[in-house]
Amino acid sequence: MCLFHCVQEASITHTDLRVALDRLHRALRGPVVLVWDNHSLHTCKPMAVQVAARGWLNVVCLPRYAPELNPVESLWSHLKSVLRSRLFRNLEELKQVVNAHLRLVCQRPDLLRGFIDSVGLQPSPFQSTE
Repeated sequence: MCLFHCVQEASITHTDLRVALDRLHRALRGPVVLVWDNHSLHTCKPMAVQVAARGWLNVVCLPRYAPELNPVESLWSHLKSVLRSRLFRNLEELKQVVNAHLRLVCQRPDLLRGFIDSVGLQPSPFQSTE
């Protein structure tokens, strides 16, 4: 189980997402199971074409308007508790602290599993057809 993240100041496009997914696949060297909410970027036609073209990608779509089922909401809550009551000199410092903490979270499989368990998801191992 992994957490991949990046901080981008501009809006993300389906092209940005395609590039990120391909990088993720190269980094993992295998199939990817991705949990997505119904953000318009995730459900647009260009993205559907990109997902369909990647046999190694299995997307699990969460129901609309159900943030309580999204494990990333538990991650954001955890991150907010870490950042609460801190004063940052500028945006760059905030980004550095967020990235540093997310890297720490990546090293804690128990914490990642807790985010998934907190919403009741029971992901099963993905069997590659590659």
